[in-house]
Amino acid sequence: MPIELRITSGARAGARETFTKSIIAIGRHPMNDLRLDTEKDLDVSGRHAEIRVVGDTATVRDVGSSNGTKVNGQPLVGERALFDGDAISLGGALGASLEFRFVTEGAPAMEAPRTSMANAAPSAPASTADAPAANAPAASAPPHAKPRRDTTARIAEAVEMQTGKMRRVIYVFGAAVILVVLALTWVSRQNAKTDRATIDQLLRELQDQNTAIAQLRGSAGANGLSTEVGRIRRERDSLLTVLRAGGGNATLTQRIDELNREQSAAGAVSKVDYEKIADQNTRAVAFIVVQHGDSIEGGTGFGVTRDGWIVTNRHVVMDGGDGSPAKIAVQYHGTRKWLPARRVKMSTSDDLAFIKIDQAGVYPTVVGISPSGGVRPGAPIAIVGYPLGNETAGMGGNIDTLTARATLTAGIVSKSVPDILQVDAYVAHGSSGSPVFDQRGMVVGVVYGGPTEAAGRIVYSVPSDRLIVQLPGEAAGVVKR
Repeated sequence: MPIELRITSGARAGARETFTKSIIAIGRHPMNDLRLDTEKDLDVSGRHAEIRVVGDTATVRDVGSSNGTKVNGQPLVGERALFDGDAISLGGALGASLEFRFVTEGAPAMEAPRTSMANAAPSAPASTADAPAANAPAASAPPHAKPRRDTTARIAEAVEMQTGKMRRVIYVFGAAVILVVLALTWVSRQNAKTDRATIDQLLRELQDQNTAIAQLRGSAGANGLSTEVGRIRRERDSLLTVLRAGGGNATLTQRIDELNREQSAAGAVSKVDYEKIADQNTRAVAFIVVQHGDSIEGGTGFGVTRDGWIVTNRHVVMDGGDGSPAKIAVQYHGTRKWLPARRVKMSTSDDLAFIKIDQAGVYPTVVGISPSGGVRPGAPIAIVGYPLGNETAGMGGNIDTLTARATLTAGIVSKSVPDILQVDAYVAHGSSGSPVFDQRGMVVGVVYGGPTEAAGRIVYSVPSDRLIVQLPGEAAGVVKR
């Protein structure tokens, strides 16, 4: 059954979108079905909530948002049913609110169960003893009462008065109905004149955009988006068939507008050259192994000087006490050689630390570190690191024999404040210390964690502005302003 989501608050307040899909994803990420404003609805996560429609039943669930979801003012826990008119709140003061509606043709909308007078038990019928008998003879007036008019005459007068009022109401109502019918007839004729022009215009738009999709699908920058682009094209072809057959209505127009937005989002993401980012920087991303007594932990770091200075997190190279870890070793991406290293500097204000390789040599560095002050919500990013440690670094290989292989994941910036750069992407244990790259391939943040309930989808990182002021003098050349 089709549903309609009406945006009642937030940057897109007043917008309405109709969906016929069985799963509707909601959030600020460009690939969502209902996309909210990436720059203004900051309390809405990149992937915030999901509505599932099966037949005439709909449910909603939160998919790990950082600021939560409410239905009719109640926090959403797990999955719950949706009813026509339910209010869905996404996030807090900088979030958005939706009104859920079923779109039906000739069938009553599914209403939420509620207690009302209509559901209360019917009142017991009044006792016949309490009501006057319809045919009971009127009581005789006492001898001293004044003479009254005949009962039949009085009843006839009352009936005439009531029916006169009813006739006037009927006349007014009938005149109003006639006016409404005439107005609807005129509007229908006007709409009929414009329908054909609208359909012709939509046909031209779809044909032009199909050409653009074909070019997008063949571009090198669209790697990883071929499934999404193919889906958009198939749906456009289906709409073209309907329009060419003479069909056209508000639902089709809304769906075309929605596909326009999906195509624009796919085009924007496809313009980011993730292959170039990886080619320029991945060799400088190192897998770090730290030994604390009998325990060995893994993390990520990235080179900032040719003589072996590496940036990572403070918590990666701490032993939980005041002393240094027993042993630190690093392995750069694509190599099998473990290089001993030592901790040389730890930040007192941020989760940052610097280690240096003991062995003299020339080591790879990232292309550059750029100030994070210009990074805005909605901007695409890439994270390169070793999520899950040696389980992914060597694809399950033994830590003594593995060849380090870094992983690149794409995402978008969801919040940017002086102390935290928050992104929507995927990280896991072992990603700590991973560099966050902007679309130019410059480091704009250093991953250090995220909320447990987000299951790795909401990522916190130290902004590069905080890193730049703490870099050693030897690394000044890596800063690109």
